[in-house]
Amino acid sequence: MVGTVLLVAAAAVLVQRAGLLPDRGVEHWNMLDRYCMDCHNAAEAAGGIVYEGLTPESVAQHPELFEKVVRKLRGRLMPPPGNPQPAQADVDAFVGWIERSIDKSAPAHRAGHVPVQRMTRSEYAAAVKDLVGVDLDPAQYLPMEQEVDGFDNIAAALSVSPAFLEQYLSVARRVAHLAVGEPVPKLASAYFPPPANGNQDDYVDGMPLGTRGGTRFKHNFLADGEYRVTITDLDVGLYPRSLETEHTLVMLLDRNEVFRAKLGGEKDLALVDLGGAPGRAEIMKRFADVPVKATAGVHEIAITFIERSRASTDEPIFGFTQYGGFSYQGQMRAPRLIGSIGIKGPFGETALTRTASRQKIFACTPETAADERGCAQRIAAQLARRAFRRPVDQSDIDRLMPFYEAGHANGFDAAVEQLVTAVLASPDFLYRGIAPPKGEPADETFALDDLELASRLSFFLWSQGPDDELLNLAAAGNLHKDSVLTHQVTRMLADPRAKSLVTGFALRWLNVDELKSVDPDIRLFPEWSTGLRDDFATEIELFVESVLLENHDVRDLLSADYTFVSERLANHYGIAAVRGPQFRRVHLDDERRRGLLGKGAVLLRTSYGDRTSPVLRGAWVLDKLMGTPPTPPPPNVNTDLTQKAGEKPKTIRARLEQHRSDAVCNGCHGVIDPYGLALENFSTTGQWRDVDRQAEQPIDANTQLPTGAPIHGPVELRAALLRQPEQFVQAMTQKLMMYALGRELEYFDMPQVRAIVRGAAREDYKFATLVTGIVMSDAFRLQAPPESKTKPAPTVTASTALPTEQR
Repeated sequence: MVGTVLLVAAAAVLVQRAGLLPDRGVEHWNMLDRYCMDCHNAAEAAGGIVYEGLTPESVAQHPELFEKVVRKLRGRLMPPPGNPQPAQADVDAFVGWIERSIDKSAPAHRAGHVPVQRMTRSEYAAAVKDLVGVDLDPAQYLPMEQEVDGFDNIAAALSVSPAFLEQYLSVARRVAHLAVGEPVPKLASAYFPPPANGNQDDYVDGMPLGTRGGTRFKHNFLADGEYRVTITDLDVGLYPRSLETEHTLVMLLDRNEVFRAKLGGEKDLALVDLGGAPGRAEIMKRFADVPVKATAGVHEIAITFIERSRASTDEPIFGFTQYGGFSYQGQMRAPRLIGSIGIKGPFGETALTRTASRQKIFACTPETAADERGCAQRIAAQLARRAFRRPVDQSDIDRLMPFYEAGHANGFDAAVEQLVTAVLASPDFLYRGIAPPKGEPADETFALDDLELASRLSFFLWSQGPDDELLNLAAAGNLHKDSVLTHQVTRMLADPRAKSLVTGFALRWLNVDELKSVDPDIRLFPEWSTGLRDDFATEIELFVESVLLENHDVRDLLSADYTFVSERLANHYGIAAVRGPQFRRVHLDDERRRGLLGKGAVLLRTSYGDRTSPVLRGAWVLDKLMGTPPTPPPPNVNTDLTQKAGEKPKTIRARLEQHRSDAVCNGCHGVIDPYGLALENFSTTGQWRDVDRQAEQPIDANTQLPTGAPIHGPVELRAALLRQPEQFVQAMTQKLMMYALGRELEYFDMPQVRAIVRGAAREDYKFATLVTGIVMSDAFRLQAPPESKTKPAPTVTASTALPTEQR
């Protein structure tokens, strides 16, 4: 071993003298030899990695290997806990040297390969809304996508089966029918499920102010006419405590009242008390077949109760519940909407108005039968250009017109409906690909043309196809120019459609998009409710949106001293002087609540239903905030912390010690757990606690990070993360670039990621600067052939690959 060390050191000295390495290259390499070689030698080959025989110049020669080294060292995942550890300053210097060595030798104009990419179901819904004006719930009609690191837009995972395509074709038919409408519509029925929030005792977000409970939904009325709405269940049971006091139910169409009726009071109570089930049916007739006149198109229906005084009762106050004892033995003391809503129609005389959907589709209206085919061609050309995200020619129209002809026997509208179906089912709409320039070698990296660049940019920032301005710039061949592209990024980030960066990227990156996956046990957490889950979701979305789309320093995600709360959420967090159900921005005096680490959505998502999990929380910090995901547990390892029946309850920390006491288990837990233990004062539902209620023991949040830094609680953990701000920014930028490209990042992408982060540092890490850096990168603007995924493209030059007005 001594001989090996001397040979390695001697080789390093020769390389350094040749001027190929920074001055401290030998010193850094000696650190690797001292702390890593015992496991990563030819005999041990731990993890399949061998450093023996390598020299300092090998860093530039094997970037795929040393990018892994950087990731492991940034998270202090290596050397494993229990082994001799280098000082953090030495690790930081070593990592910096590796990154500089790789970046300095990285080939110019490096890019990866993105295969043909199918629209995701959320992209499909957004595109349909933009193209023909139909609101579509993608989860109702289309299957889930396979996710990669939480993202559903990774091209390699967007597989297709015959059954899958059949679903897309079925949806295309339905959307086309809803968009075109029916001149003489058939009588039809639609049903909408009861509201998800079954409690219904408070204001429901999105409803008119001064209301309680209820539901709202959108319905596509196929023609002008009269429709009949039936409310199936208002909790008028055989023991009708809900009818003790009078309440008022209202129905609104596009926020205009179309129906009002009283429910409850002495007469209704007596009717059910004396009449039983027939009396109940008599009351519900009041809310059946309610006539509503509506024009064709999509309209919002809201059904709710007008809020009334909660002091209007002669009952004694019981448990400080609403309405002075709002519930009794599980029975609500006010009516509530708990059944589905049925809509039938249209009835009587009908007509078809020029709806928003028809305005988008019908570029013309034929006056005579002789005009119909020419008009249909205009409609096909306009639709196809927007749907296919490129200019169209006569050959595109010729491929669509047979569908028009097939439906023409049933009238012009029916023929156009077939035409719309064909457009929505076309591969040109469902897929986007990147083709090499004609006449160019197929095995070389090339620049995206302007139309491909327009699609990549719009799906990145808006999760849908380009608008007219972007298409016109691309068709004119101007989009690739640096100044034009930068201006378009600024314009698009200011557009409301950029909200997709919050819902499509940020919430998925942070793994807080599916809060229903954790269902706290209400016996252990009596403060929990589905309404609180909704509040968590609203808070995290508003908070992330404020940082990203208001173009703040992205480090504010960790440190911002504000959040968004309603009265219910404020009470849950212990924030005073917040009244009303509306969300509003509030200053956080309590430092423990600041940034992502204090958000209920994060704390809930990193817990189990019956307890917190320092392991889940620690892994989340390492993965999402540091970009250094820990190694998954080995197969068949016992991770159950459930206590035996009759055993005295222990704190989660005490239970984890059983794993940490094993040297093998501690190899991972020693890295992961400290980050999670610092958050242990937060319960599963995100409430601050000083005592574990089950174990009846004080919470101990004192811990030591793998860096050696002692910390106590979330405030010091946040400070530790911000001491190396570029690490958090780089972790976010990696995921943002992955989302932008629709592919997993490779080792050769990392020099570009680091360059983007360095550039953003000069602008205080503003979100728009990161986005612009990604859009202007080679990774975004170039495409490599699949077989050269790990090879540079020697023939691509700046002038041919990235034409700009500057070059």
